[in-house]
Amino acid sequence: MLESYIERNIFRKVYLCEQLFEFQEINIDEAAHLLHVSTPTIVHDLESMIECLEYCIEEHEKKKHLYRIVFKHGILLSELTQFLYGQSYFLRFLSYYFKGIFCSTALSDLEFISLSKVYAIKKTVLDFFKENHYLKAKQIIIPEFDIRNILLALVQYINWDGYENNNRDIRQACEELICYVETNFFKRRYPMEEKRYIQRGIEIALGRKNHPISFSEQDKCEAEKKPLFQLVAQGLQEQAHRLKLQEEDVYYIFSLFNSRNYTNENMELMRKDFDIVYEMFVSNHPILTELTNEISRQTQLTCVDHFIFKRSFLQFIRTFWGDGQIFLPEKIYLLTEKEQALYLCVVEILHSWKKKHELSIRWNENLVRKFVKSIYLTTDQESETMEREIFVVSDNPFKQIYYRQKLVGYIDEQNEINPTIYHHLDELAEEFLYASERIVFCEAAVYQKGFDTEKTKVVQISLKNIDEQLCRSIKSLHLEKERFTPQTF
Repeated sequence: MLESYIERNIFRKVYLCEQLFEFQEINIDEAAHLLHVSTPTIVHDLESMIECLEYCIEEHEKKKHLYRIVFKHGILLSELTQFLYGQSYFLRFLSYYFKGIFCSTALSDLEFISLSKVYAIKKTVLDFFKENHYLKAKQIIIPEFDIRNILLALVQYINWDGYENNNRDIRQACEELICYVETNFFKRRYPMEEKRYIQRGIEIALGRKNHPISFSEQDKCEAEKKPLFQLVAQGLQEQAHRLKLQEEDVYYIFSLFNSRNYTNENMELMRKDFDIVYEMFVSNHPILTELTNEISRQTQLTCVDHFIFKRSFLQFIRTFWGDGQIFLPEKIYLLTEKEQALYLCVVEILHSWKKKHELSIRWNENLVRKFVKSIYLTTDQESETMEREIFVVSDNPFKQIYYRQKLVGYIDEQNEINPTIYHHLDELAEEFLYASERIVFCEAAVYQKGFDTEKTKVVQISLKNIDEQLCRSIKSLHLEKERFTPQTF
């Protein structure tokens, strides 16, 4: 994993930035506890982050144990994190290595640092290679699939520009391939940043077409059974005159689509998409069904048939394909003490399951933590609910489902949640098209001022204290049920 080699101060700043982007406020004591440092260290990190990102920040203030930062509208989280990750010597030196620059004096001149500092950073890079078994007989030998996945991680972390292709035909071919998959697979919708990831992956494949890539027969056979693979293969056939790729690149490009997050045009299509993919990845594989049963049995979770559990599990296990999970970049997930207890249990289950079936899977610890946080949310028992038309706005597919399922517990049968998936407030139709009032529950990270009107009430929500937020909002809007008693795990 790359995460454990990134400098700790940079790791902390990225985590704080991600949390503030999502929630706009952070508890300094809680952050210090999660990051295993003192509160003055967190305050220093926050002040340093504000100094680095001052032109991206609308407002900031410190109140006792809380720090509030509001980023300017239109700023992407990736822009912020790439700037912060870009300060990592480890990531920069790793990128230099893949550009063929690893001479100590050349690195010293490029970075304006001493040779002793260069030697220390190079040793960290070599330790990373050694941990992943790439150092063999004093040579560095990295499988092509791992190389491409590391390069894509660098693209996400520091906006690495290697193999970037500005040819209009190539760009158009990538766009048409993505559009082909979106149109033909339950009207999927890949967010702009996910499309960019797929496009950069294809550019890397084109730039490295003289470096053979290969997959095991078992992995290829498994991929070929998936409807997504068939669509990718058909889409690539249509673009064969523009995308000159290796024969086995079809499996690599399948892995790009397979690992990306997406939504669909509405909840009905999302359910159909999910049912097909879940059946192909989980239901048709006894050992994966066994894994869900073991998680249920050993953790005493009763939510394995819960839609959110299934979706979280699918999102986690589909990246096992080709053993490609290890370097997947993702937002940083840290665990509370209760979540940590569940995490230790899940890790033990995963290792026992892997050993029993003699599987070669390298876990990405951050993705395991993400999975644990997701299934821990499902241990909240559904509550009990509102007239008027209700909308959910979030650019994250998991949160779309989670917020909707939470709301179902609060609203009565007379009310419906609009099935259309909205990623931003400006996607909502004009209110004159609606006879009734609109209540819009909007993820804090995509909230914008100016959308509240006499007929439209926008309520900010986030994963933190969701029950408390919903209770307070529903009470203030006079929509509460007679009785509401939330239960927690």
